[in-house]
Amino acid sequence: MPVDRTRRFVLPGIQDLNKDQDEALALPLEGQHLIIGGPGTGKSVVALLRARRLAQEQKKYRILVYNHLLNGSNRHLFGFTEPLRSNTWEKWFRDMYRHIFRKSVPTILQENPSAYRPIEWNAVEEDVSSIKEGTELPLNMDFYLLIDEGQDMPPQFYSALVGWGAENFYVVADQNQQLQPDKCSSRQDIENALAINTKDTLELITNYRNTRPIAQLAQHFYAASPASPRPDLPDSKSTATSPELWAYGAIGQQSLSEIAEGILKLSDRFPSKLIGIITPDNRIREKFYDALAEARPKLDNGRPPIQTFVSGQQEPLDFGQGGIMVINAQSCKGLEFDIAILADIDQNKPKNDIYALKSRFYVMVARGREQVILLRTGNTCPVVESLLPTDSTVLFRKEQ
Repeated sequence: MPVDRTRRFVLPGIQDLNKDQDEALALPLEGQHLIIGGPGTGKSVVALLRARRLAQEQKKYRILVYNHLLNGSNRHLFGFTEPLRSNTWEKWFRDMYRHIFRKSVPTILQENPSAYRPIEWNAVEEDVSSIKEGTELPLNMDFYLLIDEGQDMPPQFYSALVGWGAENFYVVADQNQQLQPDKCSSRQDIENALAINTKDTLELITNYRNTRPIAQLAQHFYAASPASPRPDLPDSKSTATSPELWAYGAIGQQSLSEIAEGILKLSDRFPSKLIGIITPDNRIREKFYDALAEARPKLDNGRPPIQTFVSGQQEPLDFGQGGIMVINAQSCKGLEFDIAILADIDQNKPKNDIYALKSRFYVMVARGREQVILLRTGNTCPVVESLLPTDSTVLFRKEQ
């Protein structure tokens, strides 16, 4: 009989919200709102519940997210009678720009003609500022905008939306989770662009996602920006597993194929849990995906589903079943896994920006709900090593 891999991955009910989340959800539909909170505090939950409320009241809305995977995860969580009206923020912005200005958004040319061309925000600002007051735009902005992981959109993005006439914003963000700080918005950037008084910004501080040991490891990498509060540690549970650091590839250590077999066996033990392997880049993502595909350990429940995501991929990933998902760090924003494995940690960049590197580890560690494992090869990076905790109660080094 086939094993049931159905994963418990649903939105909490309104009755399950705490006081702060309830206050965030109860904010007026009209106006500009900013909700700040660390990993696992329920920012995305209240945004999705607000989207449900708007859908129930038959209001026009759009929820914008950082990347395709978060978009897919949110659509699964939404669980309403109609599909979630959502897009990745950049695709939506480029489409809107084309409708409003009857031309493509200005971009920065790259040496490789086929390479991704980032938006030229200075040129965007010039176009938006050229719109004369009272001009009737070809596209009406009379809908409600909900923006998830709002810190990862640049300040000019918010200014452009205001310039186009958008009035109703509901932004959830965490400045400490910026993967590219030089291309992101600070809390103050968002407040300034949307004319939000700092005292009106709501803060969520209770962590509902991680176990206490995982939250402690995540807080070790906390970048300590006062713009986003440090989440409270969850209550202790006797069954909680401490995060571990494993090494492989050197003499006397496991090989990559043995690591892959171990991950498949772990999935076999917990068939309804989703294991996320988070890699520094696409090369290492492919390395682990191929190793898992080639591994042939004896399994009691058959091979688990093994999914991966490539830039430009249209087919959505399934967050509703257990198995293994191999993704790179840029794609993990806003996601959560029952077990998170951070692969080849010494290959993470940027090495010359400690703040950005700590933020990256903060984001990656906080993806794990129940267990976190860090993997490293024999090529130890001194910069990464200096960031790791030496306290074995925070990170147990199982390197041999």
